[in-house]
Amino acid sequence: MPKTLNSLMKHLRKSGIAIGGSAQKRRLKNIGYYHGYKGYRFAGKADSRLPLTDFSQVAALYDFDTQLKTLLYPRVMQIETALKNYTLEAVLRDSGSSTFEDIWRKSLTDYRSHKGTAYRKAWEKRQKLRGEIDSLIFRNHKNRDVIGHFRDADKDIPIWAIFEVMTLGNFGSFYECLDKRVQTAVVRDLGMPTNLESELRLRDIVYALKDLRNAIAHNGVILDVRFRSGSISTGVTQLIKQETGIGGVDFTDITDYVVLVVYLMIQMGLTKTECRQFLSGYEGILERFHAELPFNIYSKIIKTNARAKLATAREFVSAEPRKA
Repeated sequence: MPKTLNSLMKHLRKSGIAIGGSAQKRRLKNIGYYHGYKGYRFAGKADSRLPLTDFSQVAALYDFDTQLKTLLYPRVMQIETALKNYTLEAVLRDSGSSTFEDIWRKSLTDYRSHKGTAYRKAWEKRQKLRGEIDSLIFRNHKNRDVIGHFRDADKDIPIWAIFEVMTLGNFGSFYECLDKRVQTAVVRDLGMPTNLESELRLRDIVYALKDLRNAIAHNGVILDVRFRSGSISTGVTQLIKQETGIGGVDFTDITDYVVLVVYLMIQMGLTKTECRQFLSGYEGILERFHAELPFNIYSKIIKTNARAKLATAREFVSAEPRKA
């Protein structure tokens, strides 16, 4: 691998990417080799190479990705916090206690609804969750603001303190282990439909958001959804179609994650103005980079039906009554 900036620039030229001058050299230095070329030379998979011919295109892809992360991160964090709070309220009501041990016995009991192999898998998943919770407490016990305060007072650590240090992945495991009656309370509070197994769909949504959130938090590339760790249930596609009227959502395009975020914003009672501003921000990013990037590059990242999906999303936002 080339090591100096000059050798990196030479390597880019050999790869068919025109680059030169002090301004582009400085830009490459600021971006870094991975984000400056490696991370943006393909779309989705390494064998789907982009027809890049100039470093300005690479820089535009980097800016495109950065602006998407800037737009999405605060909304994804907001949704994560809200989902935890909706779940926390349902758990406290169901268990009648804020102590994890009581919740463990009374509410984290999904495994009891299964039989045979499914029972064993659900039981193992619950035990794995226990290990995750214990690990979270140990890793954060020096944090006096959350876990350490209860440690020093020799008190049981309340579930809300554990939620404070949970990752979205930990939260997904926690939600999945909850008795269905608790999951049902959460999805009803969110106003999700009763005819599409919304308890399972919310689980799928949490894991989908987990991949996106982690990619943004670790400055991974998100514009081509390479962060997706696996297929997302077609049940989520059905849910989005029924609820918003937007078809073809398969999460192979970042637009689909924008649609999902808008749907959740509405379900959580955010204002129509906030939702429209979010959509406008995304549309503005698309317009800028549609103009800056050659079509044979842009079209490998953003599908041609993106505009139609966004138009329907706006109709959904306008038609949907604000939740109380």
